[in-house]
Amino acid sequence: MLRKGYTMSAKSFFNGFQFSVFSFQLKRCLWHAHNTQLLQKLTVPLNSCFNTYEQRRVDGQNRLLITHNYFILLLISILFIAGCEQTTSQRQVRYEWKTVMEGDWSSHLYDVHFISEKQGWAVGNAVDITPGADFDEGAESLIIHTNDGGQTWRRQHSGVFNKPLRRVYFRSASEGWCVGEGGILIHTTDGGQTWAHSETGTENNLHDLFIGERTGWIVGDWGTVLKTTDSGQTFTQIDGKVFDEKSLKGVHFVDENQGWIVTYNTPTSTNSGDAGYIYQTTDGGETWEVQFATEAALFNLHFIDKQTGWVVGDRRSVFVTTDGGNTWAFVTRGTNERHKSSYGQPDYLGNEPLHTFTLYDIDFVDAQNGWIVGDLGVILHTSSGGKEKWKHQRGGPRFHNSADAVLLGVDFISKHIGWAVGENGTILHTRNGGVTWESQSSPSHLLVGVCAISPDEGYVVGDRGAILRTEDGGVVWRAQDSRTTECFGATHFVSSEIGWAVAEAGVVLQTTNGGSVWQRQVSGTQQDLLSVFFTDKKNGWCVGSGGEIIHTNDGGKTWQQQKSGTSWNLFDVHFTSTQRGWAVGLNGTMLSTVDGGANWKLSSVSGRYPAFFLDAVTFVTPEIGWVVGLDLRSLGMDGLILHTENGGKTWQRQESYTGNFLDDVFFISETEGWIVGKEGLVLHTKDGGQNWRPQHTDTKTDLKAIYISSRDSGWVVGQNGTILRYEATP
Repeated sequence: MLRKGYTMSAKSFFNGFQFSVFSFQLKRCLWHAHNTQLLQKLTVPLNSCFNTYEQRRVDGQNRLLITHNYFILLLISILFIAGCEQTTSQRQVRYEWKTVMEGDWSSHLYDVHFISEKQGWAVGNAVDITPGADFDEGAESLIIHTNDGGQTWRRQHSGVFNKPLRRVYFRSASEGWCVGEGGILIHTTDGGQTWAHSETGTENNLHDLFIGERTGWIVGDWGTVLKTTDSGQTFTQIDGKVFDEKSLKGVHFVDENQGWIVTYNTPTSTNSGDAGYIYQTTDGGETWEVQFATEAALFNLHFIDKQTGWVVGDRRSVFVTTDGGNTWAFVTRGTNERHKSSYGQPDYLGNEPLHTFTLYDIDFVDAQNGWIVGDLGVILHTSSGGKEKWKHQRGGPRFHNSADAVLLGVDFISKHIGWAVGENGTILHTRNGGVTWESQSSPSHLLVGVCAISPDEGYVVGDRGAILRTEDGGVVWRAQDSRTTECFGATHFVSSEIGWAVAEAGVVLQTTNGGSVWQRQVSGTQQDLLSVFFTDKKNGWCVGSGGEIIHTNDGGKTWQQQKSGTSWNLFDVHFTSTQRGWAVGLNGTMLSTVDGGANWKLSSVSGRYPAFFLDAVTFVTPEIGWVVGLDLRSLGMDGLILHTENGGKTWQRQESYTGNFLDDVFFISETEGWIVGKEGLVLHTKDGGQNWRPQHTDTKTDLKAIYISSRDSGWVVGQNGTILRYEATP
């Protein structure tokens, strides 16, 4: 009996211990799920089950004992799983930054050439193999190829580094040439799968080439002329003294003997005021003579036969000849004045009217149909031989689009199908002779400012007058007409309809209808404006180069200059009310005001730390704020974060644990904020900056600005046309 009793006691101990373990695990899961009420409800029946089990054990009902024991274990297991599932469902949502837009090619495209409706090439300057890498750390000049009419473009390895490729020409689907800066000439015989360097004997920049059946020509800076007589297999340099070391921009031959070269020459005290020259040869380049000279720089030319040709250049210049170049007519003479009076276009670009853009390239497919491309995204077209009228198809003063890039190359294979390329990786395509143009690439211009009105609606500004707006959370970004090509510094909105954008040369734009129309305000300054902040629809400030601060109290109808007391560039400004504000900039410059800017006071930080590069400032209350930038002391590089809790009387440094430049900072409360910087860096804090931790991004592009519209929604913008969105991840 003693043995049996001992055995039963051991069983009782084991079963009780087993129940206790499961009960503890159950309670721990429920505790983690923060469900105290459920825990209390479950504990009562479990204890009752356990008491019943004990009573039946004493009564010797072993069969029921086993049944109830399994019942209890089953019940505990179910509740254990349910509690843990509840714990999982209540885990904190994780957020990360995802790219919603970025440029396809972080490069300027200088030329495009197609041999058929499907197959073509475009070339450009060096791009970083690794985004964020320095220019000389493996930047390969760009060649891209398509075999589906530009629906997809794939990169070919040029084997050229740090030297932009300026022109491309293919004689067939397999054989082609590219020329570029530094005397670069490369040749392919397999459609660009491999490119081989050819000897040129010069390090001068090469700008254009023309390859005939046997004879070909290459021209470049300092009067450089190269000639081939073996179909482009080898080139030799010929005497170019006649060109007087001018920069030779374009070359075109109609046969082996007759050809033309156009030049750009910077006028000096020792030469005439003419910048553009047209030279002709009729003996295969043995001799060259000046046919024409003009004040405008000339960039390219095209002849359709020995008599008829066109030349394009600066100041919207188009010249035409119908007698082999003996005389040249100025087709666009007087059009600048007519455009100004007709369109009322203001002089945005210094003293130059917006419509006096440069024309860079020209192409004809027959005697009647031709196209010209140039600055402001302009495309001109003629269907009547181009001897009198050229009409705008896009760009320019009448059809100017926000962030329109400079178009540098154009090529048509028929009067319907053609392509144009330009800065910021721009590729445009038409299938109806230019009536409409569609983009075959995402732009890569620099984006520097962002302002979110809501999780769905926001604005972005950047280089060359770029203003983009989204109304669907960033799925689609639409360009708005800023009516300027100046590079923006920042934007700020006080409502979904009312906002401002500031740019170089004192440009201040305002919209009162969500960007449908942007109107220029008279800022009273020519300084570059780099930041703007409004406390309401009446009171605002702008800061910029040379320590410039301007203020308005009537929504920008009038702007008054405020004395900053510094000549250092100011990069950012922030106000917590119409009276309390701060501005930061170069040389450790940190300013504050308590009277709306009537008086600006220099912080003691400025005197002690001139090696601080202060790029952004934000405050969540009049007392609590942050400043970010870069610490350049001892020639080191250190991401700088400064924090104050007394309105800037004193500042404490917070550790960033990065050497990257920090470009912008945004807080939504006294504890939670974000910082963005170089190489795709995003830092996040939930304790007021005591600890900053990196958040995941899918880019290495330099990030320039951030705006958080709510705890779970925000935007970041940067180089290469990059826009990131803050979103939850599964």
